Amino acid sequence: MPAHLSQKRECHRVDPQSQPTESGCDAAPSGLCPGSQEVSAHLRAGTASPGRKPVGDGLGAPGAGRVSARRLEGYLKLVCSAGGSGRSFLSEQSFAAPFHLSKPYWDGRVLRVQVINPTAGLFAGDRLRSDVRVGRGARLCFTTPSASRVHAMSSGQAWVEQAFEIEDGGWLEYSPAPLIPQRNSRYRQRTRVEVEAGGELLFLETMAPGRVAHGEQFGFTEVDWELDLRYAGRLLARERYRLRPDDESLAPLRRVFPAAYFASGYVITERLTPEDSCWSEARAVQTPACLVGWSRLPEAGWSLRLVAADPVSLRRCWRDLRALLARRLPELASPGRPG
Repeated sequence: MPAHLSQKRECHRVDPQSQPTESGCDAAPSGLCPGSQEVSAHLRAGTASPGRKPVGDGLGAPGAGRVSARRLEGYLKLVCSAGGSGRSFLSEQSFAAPFHLSKPYWDGRVLRVQVINPTAGLFAGDRLRSDVRVGRGARLCFTTPSASRVHAMSSGQAWVEQAFEIEDGGWLEYSPAPLIPQRNSRYRQRTRVEVEAGGELLFLETMAPGRVAHGEQFGFTEVDWELDLRYAGRLLARERYRLRPDDESLAPLRRVFPAAYFASGYVITERLTPEDSCWSEARAVQTPACLVGWSRLPEAGWSLRLVAADPVSLRRCWRDLRALLARRLPELASPGRPG
């Protein structure tokens, strides 16, 4: 079995001086917020991919009922710290399949880390947990190189839990590639974000309507998405989406674009103020194919929403908005992509 597919957990402590030094690394107005069926060969054949454990058909305990598939229970933990030279490094990392990390590198502003899922995607019964902490004075950009796919399932669901903590003086950017819930898939995600006073965050997650090139537009069974964001111990924002094609929960998106791409995010920083020119200039970022909205949170930040007709329009719109924010937040000087 390849090492990166092994269930064995890897743990490392890294000296900051060993880090490489390579260079480089949405939303619509609030009213727009949203309240082909193929299965991999190993599932169709009733066999298992490496590292998957038996799971029952339903939502109950593993092994309950008929064993019809296999599951992964993946785990990722990262701690990013600031070294004496001012460069950030991973002071702790541990993970289990299907998580795998690219080699981190310091680009002069932030430590860039990509998390990779070397498997085909998420299947019924898969359960992934991630825990990311950014220490005082550390700078981390944490993202993914490709979309996360949730495959068709006759029953059960895929479950993802993620927690992020940013200490005073820390910076975290989390902007993974889109989630693609495919036809007949069920996906549940729970996210907890804790930002200490003085910590900073750019958080942006994107959902595609499905495999549009295969004729899929919101063909999934259910996407259940929750997020709690706290700043200085106080609840700052809470998101609760339960999206189903068979009810009205997707109507706000479908009214705008039949195959809408949706991005939801937050900027938490005291370096931006409501009077900054980036907010007035952001109106020019909006196009007929991509609507952008933002609103001031009770303190220390803004919520962002983007709704686009296609992934290219979403990427372009976010690129332009990101460039405006980078004038005050140099950690964003390198391009990012949510689409």
